[in-house]
Amino acid sequence: MSRRPRFAILGTGNSGQAFAADLTLKGYEVHLAELPNFADTLHAIERRGGIEISGDAATGFARPKLLTTDLEAALEGVHILIFGGSAFAHEPWCRAVAPYLRDGQYILFTSNFGALRFRQWQQEWPIRADVTPVEAMSLIYATRAPEPGRVVVIGVKSHLPAAALPATRTPSFLELMKPAFPALVAAENVLFTSLNNLNPIVHPPMVLCNAGRIEATGGQGWNLYQEGATASVTRLMEALDADRRALMQRVGLKSLAFKEAFGVLYRDYGVEKETLEATLRESPIHSDPAFPAPAQLDTRYLTEDISFGLVPWAALARMWQQPTPTLDATIQLASVLVGRNYWDSGLLPEHLGLAGMAPEEVLAWVR
Repeated sequence: MSRRPRFAILGTGNSGQAFAADLTLKGYEVHLAELPNFADTLHAIERRGGIEISGDAATGFARPKLLTTDLEAALEGVHILIFGGSAFAHEPWCRAVAPYLRDGQYILFTSNFGALRFRQWQQEWPIRADVTPVEAMSLIYATRAPEPGRVVVIGVKSHLPAAALPATRTPSFLELMKPAFPALVAAENVLFTSLNNLNPIVHPPMVLCNAGRIEATGGQGWNLYQEGATASVTRLMEALDADRRALMQRVGLKSLAFKEAFGVLYRDYGVEKETLEATLRESPIHSDPAFPAPAQLDTRYLTEDISFGLVPWAALARMWQQPTPTLDATIQLASVLVGRNYWDSGLLPEHLGLAGMAPEEVLAWVR
């Protein structure tokens, strides 16, 4: 590939700052953009003159080519857009950048059915440009930003599946991206990347089963993985994972059990142990002090991972008459403890353009 890609990073959260700094120090042109209503972090980065990045990615002080709330300028001449925020930001960001998208661009989501949702928005709004949504199975970094303009990368995935929609465009995307991120590999399709997202398996059980301790301590003084992923909690994870894998089998997709998949993602760190409990509690990445327990139950570990993970999995399973008893029970328990009906707020097949489709029809749609 003769062209060297230029990147627009959308959002200035933990991952947005990590992407912007890492890619800049790797020699790529980077435009870091933020929505005007959330520009405080961007302005703080401007005052510092850039982003200091340390840890397992590129290290040093990065000065992205452009820091801006002008979205037209941010997307000018860009080949790849990368979301640097949560799944809740996907829709407002896509609405904001829609007028400035151009033919041939790629837009990268981190799992959570982002690619299927974007394809639905392309048809509904509509988005005229021929833009290819792409989805990675997970965020490539384990990262935290202690303050604006300073980001720590605690770990980088060793092997990360990604797919375009349609999947026939995956090779051309990887040809652009792999020089920057060699860990990226082709996934079968974007249904694979969303059904293999590990966060909805690991996060909700740890939060729900440690609810009393979270509320009593405000998350202070302990690590959620080291102390919260005990034997009984990981048994719940394994039961959730069995429901997920049964759903994948129903739709005709291959899957790895959670523990093995976790080990593959972080292969270079040797995280996989004999049991899931030991794998999580002894992980050198997730036992890092930068990953404390959440301060309250109303945390992204529930709001995002249930709304964009467990609920759409369970809803697709119901549509295909596939029982998922542990998925259903976990969603119901979280709804009671937090006081929010996740069945009402989560993604459903109609939000993904899949309502009424049989498994084989969905597979044909994403190829």
